[in-house]
Amino acid sequence: MGTRKKQKLGLALSSGGVLGYAHIGVLRALEELHVEIDLFSGASMGAVVAVFNAAGLDSRALEDLSVKYAAQVAMLLASVISVSGLTTPWRLRASLHKALPVTVFEALQKPVCIAATNVQTGRAVVFDSGDIWGPLSGSFCLPGVFPVAKFGDQYLLDGGMSLPVPVTELQKRGATSVIAVSLYDPLQEEEYKPSLNIPKLLERSLNLMLNNIARPELERADLVIQPDLKNCVPSDVHEYVVRGYDAAMNRKAEIEALLA
Repeated sequence: MGTRKKQKLGLALSSGGVLGYAHIGVLRALEELHVEIDLFSGASMGAVVAVFNAAGLDSRALEDLSVKYAAQVAMLLASVISVSGLTTPWRLRASLHKALPVTVFEALQKPVCIAATNVQTGRAVVFDSGDIWGPLSGSFCLPGVFPVAKFGDQYLLDGGMSLPVPVTELQKRGATSVIAVSLYDPLQEEEYKPSLNIPKLLERSLNLMLNNIARPELERADLVIQPDLKNCVPSDVHEYVVRGYDAAMNRKAEIEALLA
């Protein structure tokens, strides 16, 4: 009689800036459902949430940490100013670095791989061993907000530009099932009108671009959770968390079926 292959559940968390607070709500739902995640992947804010969770911060601690820096993050993402004269991004990076309780991937409680983008080639670079802060700071390096991150001989930008939701990377690492959390849904954006102002048009354009880049990876996931984030306010962390929680709980039966 053959032995049954052990199930390994992977969780892929997409990039998405402040929308990434919704990932915390998904984690809270999984905690309540007693769903054990075996390995994580992420890009940009998804990478930050994945790493901190795998380092031992549960959803409550993650929400507290997010609330602490919410106003600063919202200000950065809403600003269109010269980074060369801005010290706040450096302070935010330093604060997050200090809050991270581990220094190397091997010290995490669960395996994590995170995606960043090589500035020179434009290709995704995936990290899962050695120093954790260099790759992580590159993964959430949104152009125009954070200075480009240098790690070894590479210069890194936001992982959302090349691999916004790393599903395949989890499968390569042995995941038998993958839940992906996608924060891109063009239908959730304000309906397009010719009179749409430039900031709203840019926001919609970015959403469309990320959704298209992410589609091949999302199609490989066993389950995709897409929180409804319409009308959320960037500084209201709790509302994003609630939306993520509700989205996951609405898929409770499908989540449980993956574990059967």
